[in-house]
Amino acid sequence: MELIERYLNQARKYLPTKGREDILAEMRSHLEDTLDQRTDGNPSEEDVVNLLKECGSPQKMAASYHPQSQYLIGPALYPLFRLVIGIALAATLGAQLLAGIIALWAGNNFETAEFVAGLVNSVPTALGWVVIVFMILQSRGVNPGVDEKWDPRSLPKAEDTKEVSRGETIFEIVAGIVLLSLLVVMPERIGVYGFAGGEFYSNPVILQYLPWIYTSLALGIGFNIYLLWQGQRTVFARAMELGLDVFSIVVVTLLYKGHAAWLQARGESAVFFRLQDMAAEVTGNLQMFGMKAFAMAFGITLIVLVSVTIASLVKMIINALRQNRTA
Repeated sequence: MELIERYLNQARKYLPTKGREDILAEMRSHLEDTLDQRTDGNPSEEDVVNLLKECGSPQKMAASYHPQSQYLIGPALYPLFRLVIGIALAATLGAQLLAGIIALWAGNNFETAEFVAGLVNSVPTALGWVVIVFMILQSRGVNPGVDEKWDPRSLPKAEDTKEVSRGETIFEIVAGIVLLSLLVVMPERIGVYGFAGGEFYSNPVILQYLPWIYTSLALGIGFNIYLLWQGQRTVFARAMELGLDVFSIVVVTLLYKGHAAWLQARGESAVFFRLQDMAAEVTGNLQMFGMKAFAMAFGITLIVLVSVTIASLVKMIINALRQNRTA
């Protein structure tokens, strides 16, 4: 019954992660059993529409499974809370990064440890205030309101979605921010360090393509914040992710070709490395060893990215064909 699936897909958005699938299974069982009793197992679309109107909107149905008093932030406020949390996180991180970039460009005294500490402290503070505000709204019984004159036929179609791992997504956001911060603060310190306090060789290719790297990392952070807000990998989110993968391939390709050009200008190959030569260069020509190592790393990364992107594209095409067949 497509309308019921669309109804449950919307109700999912108003349920907490813990116990969500059990509650949805109970909702589905209640709706289907009620229809069977009313129609002797042969419901029409109009029967489904009437039942869903009696049950109320998906938001109201989800809220009925748990008393509002059990929530710090209940189903009625949760979608708005999730949106505000995403905005607050993006705004806080963006402000900190912008302040760091301005301080660096202005030539002011810049302390890396202070900059990182500011990032670590500002995020919990901003999110904490958002939680406190919504806890107060919840305790006061504030409700954004639900229009009960809704039409079940207007429910959006249920998509092939997958739950987002919040822990993994948060880790990727933090890792991306740390890496972006380090690149912004000290890009000239990316390269090869000599042993026991020896000479340092910066990587000229990475310095050349820093704007591309900044853009790729910023887009990745923004996308993960969007995923954290949505809570699900929808078809649209997968399409966005595929686009970001293609952009990452472009960036990594530029980095690999840049290293290849640097090596070829010095009579070296970026494709065929002999381990004996690289081992000898560790002590004899440290810069050459470092550039070859970077070229090898970017080459492997490019192969992996292309393989993963092709696999994701094929999977999306197969899922789309299956949905068309069942439609």
